Amino acid sequence: MIKMEQSVIINCPQEVVFAFVANPENETKWQADLVEAKFTTNGTVGVGSKGRDRRQFMGKPVETTWEVTEYQPDHKMAFRVITGPIPFHGAYLFEPVAGGTKFTFSAWAKTKGLSKLFDPLVNRMGRKQYERDLAALKAVLETEH
Repeated sequence: MIKMEQSVIINCPQEVVFAFVANPENETKWQADLVEAKFTTNGTVGVGSKGRDRRQFMGKPVETTWEVTEYQPDHKMAFRVITGPIPFHGAYLFEPVAGGTKFTFSAWAKTKGLSKLFDPLVNRMGRKQYERDLAALKAVLETEH
């Protein structure tokens, strides 16, 4: 099983962090491997909203489509990948702390067959990438807001 989780304290109000992170068009500003991300459904964002992203994964272009599975403004946004190389689930959690917001990004996927052999490698690589991405998110938000 692939399971990763990283947190960072961002010196910005919870609603500011949520509004920035919950907009996939901002993700290219803090996720290094992401080329493009956007909602593909119109209207108010909520459970059932769908989106698409393109990224570089292990040196190769990858496109995924995803769907919002939980949406609590200023608190939590969860999603599942509908199409892509790894059908995984993810969540963004926003918690108020003294002076700002604790942001936690988690992802998990059940792997099958031979791909299970790569779980430890994917977990290590994912943790390192999350650390870099969350440091970038902190820098962007604390600089812009």
